[in-house]
Amino acid sequence: MKTSDTRRAIATAPEDRQQRSRFSLRFRDHLEPDRKKLYNEELFTTVAPRYDFITRAMSLGRDWAWKRRLIDMLPHEDAPFCVDLACGTGDVSLMLTEKYPRGRVLGLDLTRPMLEIARRRRIPGNLRFEQGDMSATGLEPGSVDVVTGSYALRNAPSLATALAEVHRILRPGGIAAFLDFSKPAAQPAQLLEYWILKSWGSIWGLALHGNAEVYAYIAESLRVFPDRAGLRAAVADAGFQVVAARQFYFGVMEILVFLKR
Repeated sequence: MKTSDTRRAIATAPEDRQQRSRFSLRFRDHLEPDRKKLYNEELFTTVAPRYDFITRAMSLGRDWAWKRRLIDMLPHEDAPFCVDLACGTGDVSLMLTEKYPRGRVLGLDLTRPMLEIARRRRIPGNLRFEQGDMSATGLEPGSVDVVTGSYALRNAPSLATALAEVHRILRPGGIAAFLDFSKPAAQPAQLLEYWILKSWGSIWGLALHGNAEVYAYIAESLRVFPDRAGLRAAVADAGFQVVAARQFYFGVMEILVFLKR
C-alpha cells in the first residue's frame, strides 16, 4: 500500500467529519437480532466510503487474495445462479461473473451506500445488485446454485436464521462458501486473537473515524461467534456438509465451503 494512499484515506474530508460525529453505537448494546441489524445498518453506512481501503489495510493487503481463493474453491459449473450475501462494494460478486461468465449473479446487501459504490463499478450484464437482508432474501426455495459471503455470517443478526435461509434458497447439492475471521477453540488463543483484533481495529477506527468502536467491533463480534468446531456444528445442524476449508494468518481467517445435503 502506498504511503500517499494511506494519507489520502486518513485525511479528514467534510464527509468524514459528518461520519465522525454520527456513529455512536456500541456493539455490546446490540446483541439481540433486531438491534444487531440496526447496528449493522448504521455501521456499514458509516464505513462504506472507506470500506475498500480498510479491508486492504487491516488485512495487510491480503483481502483480495483471500477472496480470489474463495472463488477458486467453488465448483466448475456452466451457468449457475449465484447469490453473494452481504456483498458490500461488490468485489466478490464481480469475481463470480468472471468464474461463471454464462451464469447469473445477484449481489445482496443491507446497506444502500455500499450498493451505491458497487453500482459505480463496471458491471457486466449477468450481474445485478439489490438491497436485501441475508436472513430473508425473498428468493424462491431451491433456486440458487452457489452462495458466497465475505465477513457475512459473523455479522448476521442470527447465525441460525442466516444458515437456514442459505439452506432454503440453495438447491440440493448446492454450494456455499464464506470467508471470515475464525475463532480458535483454546481460551488463551481466543484471548490473544481478541486483543490483537481489538487493538488493530481501534487504531484504524480512531484514524479514519475518530471512534475506536468502528473497527474494534470486529473483535467484539468474534467474541460472541462460535469457535471453529461450534461453527461447523451449526453448519451441520442447518443441513450442510463441510467439504473444504482453508485457513490464513495462523487461523485468524478461514474460508469454509459446505454443501447442501
